Amino acid sequence: MRPSFDLSQEPWLPCVGADGHVLTVSIADALVHAHELRELHGGTPLETAALHRLLLAILHRIFGPDSRRAWAELWQAGRCDESAIRAYLQQWRDRFDLFDDTHPFQQTPEVQAQPRPISGLDLSRAYNNATLFEHQMEDGSLSVSPAQAARWLVTFQCSGIGTGPPHDPYYAGPLANAMIVMLQGRTLFQTLMLNLLEYHGDRPMPAGPDDRPMWEYDECPYPPSLGRFYRPGYLAYLTWRCRTARLLPHWEGGVLTVRECQVAQGPAWDSSLIEDPMKVYVRDDRRGSTPLRLREDRAMWRDSDALFRLHDASFRPPLAFRELAEHVSRGTLAREEVCNYVVLGILNDNANLKFYREERMPLPLAYLADDEQGDRLRGWLFQALDAAERVGDALGKAGRELAAWVASPADRRKANANDIKLVVSQLRIESRYWPRLELAFQRLVSDLPMLHERALDAWLDTVLLVARRAFEEAAEATSDPTRGLKAANLARATLERLLAKGVRRKEELHD
Repeated sequence: MRPSFDLSQEPWLPCVGADGHVLTVSIADALVHAHELRELHGGTPLETAALHRLLLAILHRIFGPDSRRAWAELWQAGRCDESAIRAYLQQWRDRFDLFDDTHPFQQTPEVQAQPRPISGLDLSRAYNNATLFEHQMEDGSLSVSPAQAARWLVTFQCSGIGTGPPHDPYYAGPLANAMIVMLQGRTLFQTLMLNLLEYHGDRPMPAGPDDRPMWEYDECPYPPSLGRFYRPGYLAYLTWRCRTARLLPHWEGGVLTVRECQVAQGPAWDSSLIEDPMKVYVRDDRRGSTPLRLREDRAMWRDSDALFRLHDASFRPPLAFRELAEHVSRGTLAREEVCNYVVLGILNDNANLKFYREERMPLPLAYLADDEQGDRLRGWLFQALDAAERVGDALGKAGRELAAWVASPADRRKANANDIKLVVSQLRIESRYWPRLELAFQRLVSDLPMLHERALDAWLDTVLLVARRAFEEAAEATSDPTRGLKAANLARATLERLLAKGVRRKEELHD
């Protein structure tokens, strides 16, 4: 029996229904019934981002939209055009077959590589594994369903991390070591629409007249070539294949599974010429334009001001934020509406995956309004973040002084730097401060459009309270009660002096 798994019709996409129940649906059902689904949510942040980009590529190919008016018409329809969706999927149905002989979905028919265990495509298994395949069930005993293999494949093709020797490297995918920001609505339809950008000509990135999803090409126009970097159009970029790969189907008791795959070098996209519309970029004269990356020790909300700097040449927020701002200004979307934004991504170091992250924050659309009220809201938000950083700096200095007195009770100036560093790590003063502000920041973002300065005042009260509590908890953690009491008193005075100097009056934050 010829193996076949048609992703356009077979269930494989993990979604959440309107009632909160998890269900698995096909591409056709995900798009046709997007207005009835709450969200598409993968097993990892990478998978979530990759699957959304796949669906966005299909919608862009079918609907464009080529103007703000065309987008507004799609939004006001409230659902995807079923006939258009089914016609497109029927036209390319063989290209969505995971095991098609000629055009297997997101794969290469012939791969010059030895079979490897399918677990190598699961990036969630790749922590601290430079080669991605070592020590991962090399006996090939793991079997997964075609649905699971498809999710791993789509994620791997756009998220595979760079590895291998310089003379034969595996190039990184667009989502590797990256931070993706997506807007999220109340339904999957709204989420897809909020991230569906104006598509024509050089929007949202330069494209030739033949730009299309990778599965539509009879032959890949971007063959692997050492040292050659491509500049694909947006649809090819959304469906990029960073590896030449092939899934090897396996029958087990009449059930179709996947145990092995073949993986080899793939093409590289030119990151120096392409700015991903879903990423945040920081621009300066020395380094040019660089994407903002996740940091293991720093939650994204602390840098969220970069998302709202719509007219600052030093930043380029996700393009969906800019287009959403235009829809609010045009009245297509009400400024009273609230959606969310989701930060998804990974951090890797020397081809080792270090961590994944997913953060969600509320986004009242009033923040994106291009008028005086919107400017005022964004200004308050920037002030609130700045206040938290200044208080955090004061807390850090007081914490280092506390550690110095603990390390050298007679004279903190004589404390050994390594001893201070050790005590600081034991006090965990920053970890007692920043994580406790995240929920308060969410509340601030929601309250500012309604409460204005009162919300900002409440935020500053919370920041000061959390900082003082963090210091007291750290002081109590010192091992020597007598020495710790003296150190705490001296360092506490420093903390209060720094807080008084840095945050003298709440009114100063409003100037």
